[in-house]
Amino acid sequence: MSDPSYHRTTERVAPRDQFAYWRDAISDAYVPLEPERDSALGFAGRIDGLMLPALRSSTITAQAHEVRLSASGLARRGGSPFFVNLLRDGEAGVPQDGQTLPARPGDVYVVDCDSPWQVNFRRGFSMFCIEIDDALLRPRLGRRGRLASPVLGGDSGTGRILASYMRLVHELPPDDLLQVQSLMVGHCSELLSRAQQAEPPEARARRVRHETLERILALVHRRLQDPQLTPESACAELGISRSYLLKILAEGGHSFSGSLRGCRPD
Repeated sequence: MSDPSYHRTTERVAPRDQFAYWRDAISDAYVPLEPERDSALGFAGRIDGLMLPALRSSTITAQAHEVRLSASGLARRGGSPFFVNLLRDGEAGVPQDGQTLPARPGDVYVVDCDSPWQVNFRRGFSMFCIEIDDALLRPRLGRRGRLASPVLGGDSGTGRILASYMRLVHELPPDDLLQVQSLMVGHCSELLSRAQQAEPPEARARRVRHETLERILALVHRRLQDPQLTPESACAELGISRSYLLKILAEGGHSFSGSLRGCRPD
């Protein structure tokens, strides 16, 4: 087979072109991502990847910046894989349910390329990434096919086992990985799905209520100028009952009419 390795570095790129080079490098290696940063100065980043038929993995080292997959990136993507990332150094902020979950060295965080996401690397970082195909993992995530939490602590439970297993994958020589690539990615997928299923029922119920509230408020924002927006039309679009909509709003300190007044300009 041809050389399965993939290497990109800004080291020999002119400082003024380094971040533009980085944008192209990560989009070429993964999906159409949109990195952003505050500084216009030079940028240091490196990707060392191994693109086997059944296992695509890479080590990424870079300076602080933000990475996002937008709606336009989703439209251009070729598939909707999951990227499972073992953070080795640095810190990442991973948004979920209106809050930012921190990922620290030793933790595993996951991004699902079926919907927009963003990750903020607050300082220089290094991580090991494994790509898992949508068809392999999503059916294992339950009826909704969604992650319960994008961040798994690497110091306890299944998160610790997954982090240890990813270190093993990272340390194996390419020739050894070639022989067991399907097995390794399958094990990572199974460990990740089990970690997601370990969410306590109470926590899951809170998360679902919060997700529903976010969907309601997003719908209100999107249809502010629509004269046909009523609790009934909102329920029809969201697929929930009127009583459940009003209950979720009340739990969050909202009412339907109050949400409209709060969103519309004076």
